[in-house]
Amino acid sequence: MGDNNAAELRRVRLRGERFTGGRLPVASLVELQKYQRIVQIAAEAEWRRQHPGDDLPADFADSVGLTIERIEDGSADVYLAFEQQQAYVQYQADAQDAADAFLVAAYSDAPLPAPPTLDPEADRQFREALSSLGASLEPNQSIDFYPVAADAAPITISVETRAPAIEKLSRIEDFLIADDAPTSEQGLQTVEGSVVAHVTAINAARRGFEVTLADGAVLRGSYQDPDLLEDLRAVVDDAANGPLTRIVGHLQYRDGELWRFRPATGVERIQFDDTAWGRRLTQFASLRQGWDDGDGAQISAVALDAAQALLRRIDEAPIERPGVFPTEEGGVLAEWGSAEAVASVEVLPDGTFELFAVQREDRGGVHRSTVSVAEAFQFVQGLQS
Repeated sequence: MGDNNAAELRRVRLRGERFTGGRLPVASLVELQKYQRIVQIAAEAEWRRQHPGDDLPADFADSVGLTIERIEDGSADVYLAFEQQQAYVQYQADAQDAADAFLVAAYSDAPLPAPPTLDPEADRQFREALSSLGASLEPNQSIDFYPVAADAAPITISVETRAPAIEKLSRIEDFLIADDAPTSEQGLQTVEGSVVAHVTAINAARRGFEVTLADGAVLRGSYQDPDLLEDLRAVVDDAANGPLTRIVGHLQYRDGELWRFRPATGVERIQFDDTAWGRRLTQFASLRQGWDDGDGAQISAVALDAAQALLRRIDEAPIERPGVFPTEEGGVLAEWGSAEAVASVEVLPDGTFELFAVQREDRGGVHRSTVSVAEAFQFVQGLQS
């Protein structure tokens, strides 16, 4: 795996007798201009969201533009690409994602996604541009739009499909979502957080990347710090062979589901021992926020490191092995139990060890805290003597 620029292209194929033989009437170029305008509006909204109160750069609209990369021989099969301006590349990527998501939803059974944060005039322009796409088409003409990849299933815009799409778009009561608005079914929430996954693709031109989570889901993300590219390249591989990696940054949730990183701010390779404990901790590291039926904090890196340090000592000692479990608070619990006694060492998210032991006839038991892995291990040794 590695850098991948192919996803930058958007394939638009015009069908019908009017386009036979690769003809592309000048009047039909307006459809490509409409798509460009949709992307520009969304890009401007994202820039303003990240720069509240600032004036839009004078060169922004011209810089966030599309160009015809190529036209396939023998058909009106057009491949669009951005006229790359590195300063605005991430706004381009975010905007194209937003535009494509709306087009797919409008022309399918999928629910409409959360819209970009727009002022009233931009909101009106966004709606109009989406609804007018395909307006120049005549009966027996259509536009196949490929939002994901040139060989993926397209959506088809035609006289027949436009009517229900426009009706679907018109039913949206409010496209405006304030940054401090509560999360709703169509809301977008951004929180500081991290995920542990395998980095499986990088798109350096768009400052983007993809990771594969433990459940096989693919999460897309972006980064702004160019130094992060080398960190990503150091860990990129396929999901089966690549190193487990913790990515830190701004996580976005849409409809209550983890959606993407915008942006990532840190990349850290995670290494656990090649032991039963190490594999168990790897599973804990991969747990996502809400892993316990909607509850359950992500297991902290500090707790995982502290737990591994303790389990290494236990593994080397001639003492009984504990059961090891993640805790809802984001820590790790090592537990011993028998008919005579129960004991545990809970590693809190901050790395503190909570030590507890109680005998069957003892109502109070022993309970104390420490930040020393050596003291926690001595406590475990004392239980076994």
